[in-house]
Amino acid sequence: MKVFFDTHVVVSACFWRGAPFQCLAAWAESRVTAAISPALLSEYQEVFEELRLDYPDHKCADWVTALQNAAELVFPIERATGATPDPFDEMVLECAVAATANVIISGDKKHLLLRHYRQIPILSPADSLRKLP
Repeated sequence: MKVFFDTHVVVSACFWRGAPFQCLAAWAESRVTAAISPALLSEYQEVFEELRLDYPDHKCADWVTALQNAAELVFPIERATGATPDPFDEMVLECAVAATANVIISGDKKHLLLRHYRQIPILSPADSLRKLP
């Protein structure tokens, strides 16, 4: 199963335990394949560094570097203009399509938790854990 993690999931997994961490752990255990794009990898890193400044004494897992080193890199061609209220979330949809992902795992409760995009289900981390192998 190929998954795509949005920024909320990756960065939450870096700093806290819980469903996002368990989703990334499933990837680390080779239970799923993850895909990233250069633009989203940059966003992951930017948000990770911002939170690291907010929580300087907090031990964190560097899932961003792990994904950079081992996830499938894709380069989206098709655009998802207007598919979500937040244009930055369009990058997630575009990457998932380019990767032919089976599921998008998203913690974005405002904009990205549509039901699906082009037949790709969009699930919360908790819901996705029930469906992961």
